Amino acid sequence: MERELDTRDSVRVVTANNFLKASNLENISLKARKLLYLAIAQCRQDDKEFYTYKVTATEFADLMGIQVSHVYQEADTLTDELMAGFMKCVPPGAKRFRKFKLFDTCEYEKGVLTIQLDKDMTPILLNLKRDFTQPLLSDFMKMRSGYSMTIWHLMQREMQSHKTGVTDIVTFSLTLEELRSATGTTDKFERLSQFKAKVLDKAIAEIQSNCGVIVEYKNVKTGRFVTGFKFTARSLYYIDRSEIPERVIQHAEAGKRRIAAEQQKRGMTPTLTPEPEELLLTEPQHQHHRPLTQMEKEQYSQQTKNAEQLDIFSFLDRQ
Repeated sequence: MERELDTRDSVRVVTANNFLKASNLENISLKARKLLYLAIAQCRQDDKEFYTYKVTATEFADLMGIQVSHVYQEADTLTDELMAGFMKCVPPGAKRFRKFKLFDTCEYEKGVLTIQLDKDMTPILLNLKRDFTQPLLSDFMKMRSGYSMTIWHLMQREMQSHKTGVTDIVTFSLTLEELRSATGTTDKFERLSQFKAKVLDKAIAEIQSNCGVIVEYKNVKTGRFVTGFKFTARSLYYIDRSEIPERVIQHAEAGKRRIAAEQQKRGMTPTLTPEPEELLLTEPQHQHHRPLTQMEKEQYSQQTKNAEQLDIFSFLDRQ
């Protein structure tokens, strides 16, 4: 089965939470990893198996930032790397492992690259009901460092795949051991100052430039030794909640109550913080309470990909 390539800004890279632990991605080049993430992002929630995906020479050149005349050679090199790549799963404390391929087939003909993920990747990419991470593909495609891709993927797991809203400050912790393992630096940059300068600080700077968030961190010590970091993330458009006029907050809360009532009416479990798209359905122009079409959802997601704060912005605009 074939599926056309989808590279819209709203497309997400959905993986099981243990993906980075098993992926062995630290041994894969930046461009090869981007091609892998591009393939993963084509999977849909209800897919039962992997489709084949076609990438035209023009699309490939745009995605990889190269000239069309260089596509054949670049595609040949990257697919060699990906076909030789593998994932390795090692259960904690167990003397056993499982390895499997990333891709089943890669073919280039008449200016079109056709790729298909290996069926053994199914458990960590398809039919995921819980414990999964879904960062935006567009965030990864902008990055110029594999370290940045890995650390943002870890951060998105801890942030539950959501960027911060304008009034949110998210805190989470990552251990030094996990960061080193995921970035393949267990035996590199042994001094903490080197690891920060070469890996962590550069990754955070790139994340802030591309992902619409401001990230800060503090050392976490066990005794005299740094064993991890406590991170604080907030939106690039952060607004202190105390500075929002009370009438705006009341308007937002009224919208949430209307949503909860409608959800209860439909037999759904009311949510305390409905999605912005649900708030839109409570407005006068949507009094019939129809569900959003897939196209409307995608348009909404694309327009607001860096701002789950739409409920606040929309209310500010009306005042």
